[in-house]
Amino acid sequence: MAGVPVSGNSYIEIGDADGVSRDLSAFVEEVEPLGWLVSYVDVTGLNDESSRVAEGNTASQEFTLRGLFDDTPDTGSDAVLGGIVGREVTVSYGPVGRATGERRITGRFLCTGYQVGGRLEKGKAVGLVRFVARFRQSGPVTLDRWE
Repeated sequence: MAGVPVSGNSYIEIGDADGVSRDLSAFVEEVEPLGWLVSYVDVTGLNDESSRVAEGNTASQEFTLRGLFDDTPDTGSDAVLGGIVGREVTVSYGPVGRATGERRITGRFLCTGYQVGGRLEKGKAVGLVRFVARFRQSGPVTLDRWE
């Protein structure tokens, strides 16, 4: 099985405060697992020889984006993510890009947090400023292909 790097090939777009889909691929360094989860119910009977489960509802999931801070108006990571905290937005993720036929994961998510930080030494910034954005699923997630 071939591995695919997160940067370079991956594509992620998030709806901004006005609902416009914005490509944040250039800023995102890490996408925590995002896909489809279901809950289950243990239906093991007293005389069953092994455990048994039954499919439940689609389980709500959380995921986190980590990446580079950019304050470019309208399109930078700060402009998009800073404006959606506490809002439900559409997120689309293409683990290996956005070419026709490639895997796409899409859903509605509530942005539960956005934080910015960097390293300081003796009061001076060292390295790059980064962000962390957290999301919680709101409704079904679709696994399909880009068209």
